[in-house]
Amino acid sequence: MSCLNEEESKQPIVYSVPPSVDGKTWAEVEKAKIDAQNKQIDKISQIINNITASFKDYYMKKTARATYPAYIMIGMIAIIAGILAWTGKISGETFAFLGGSIVGYLISILSKHL
Repeated sequence: MSCLNEEESKQPIVYSVPPSVDGKTWAEVEKAKIDAQNKQIDKISQIINNITASFKDYYMKKTARATYPAYIMIGMIAIIAGILAWTGKISGETFAFLGGSIVGYLISILSKHL
């Protein structure tokens, strides 16, 4: 249960200048409060921007290290399959299936990075 009556809780809170402070001083104090809040927001924004930039750099470096060997392996498989299809060791349908699988994989990888 609340200590306030319903009538008291519906009344708006009015902020006014205390009688012991003149209006100009009160305005300066309020302006200083707003400036301090803006500085805090700017600092928090800078921290968040630094963190996101660090995560982006880390992710891009990590992704590059992991993807280059994978692309090299896929390329080698495609070349070997092409040579085997050319010499008649595997059928053309098998080579086409492998080619389609590789293209689908590349499209799925590129869609994540774009």
